[in-house]
Amino acid sequence: MKIILVQPPHWSPDGHANFDAIEDLLPSPAGDPTGDVVLLPELAGSSLPRADYLARVRALAEGSGAAVVGGSHYDGPVNRGAVFDSGGRLLLEYDKVHPYGLELRNGVRPGLPSAGFELAGRRLHVLLCADLWYSAALSGHDAFDAVLVPAFSLTRWSGPAPARELWQHMSVARAYEFMTYVAVSDWHHETTYQGHPCAGVTGFANPCPQTHTGFFTGPPDAPVSAFDLDFTRLHAFRHDRAARGFG
Repeated sequence: MKIILVQPPHWSPDGHANFDAIEDLLPSPAGDPTGDVVLLPELAGSSLPRADYLARVRALAEGSGAAVVGGSHYDGPVNRGAVFDSGGRLLLEYDKVHPYGLELRNGVRPGLPSAGFELAGRRLHVLLCADLWYSAALSGHDAFDAVLVPAFSLTRWSGPAPARELWQHMSVARAYEFMTYVAVSDWHHETTYQGHPCAGVTGFANPCPQTHTGFFTGPPDAPVSAFDLDFTRLHAFRHDRAARGFG
């Protein structure tokens, strides 16, 4: 399974403009197929009406030939997203359970946790941005093969480096603790939201890399990056950890 991380260079308060830009970044399946799953950043849909947001995510999935985790949009007071497969079928609706920072001050309310979704026989879970920081979001479930995180990493630091380090460590910790791949899609670090800068924390955490330098890859220079999920290696890693008493 291949996952495509999308890191657009700019965020717009116009959700349609964001989806137009994302469509331009992705190749069509008639040329070089994008992959199996496309992960968009948080608030790709900004404040689009629910029907418009769902229509754009569905169209992107059908046009790209891949399942699309559609970032999110504000559906009233809740930060909410959806996943569609390449045939236009709704696979999952998910909410942000832990609104953060500006959201709390703007009256955004906590949503409900989701149970994840299945694709090609694999179990995938979506956590919206700050929800990754709560291990309870992944506890009490059977193992997920990958955790997909749409993010908009607003930071109070003067530059992106501190937030990137924190996100890297958190992603690797979650990947190793829960024996799963963790993929994060964020906006480019020059993006701002209500005057606050983004850290650009797009990246991929691998709990069982070939070398010690492979636990985390990112953020990429390009707006679109691809990662292969080696489930044979992941299952061997889980078996080894269980045999050593870590399961």
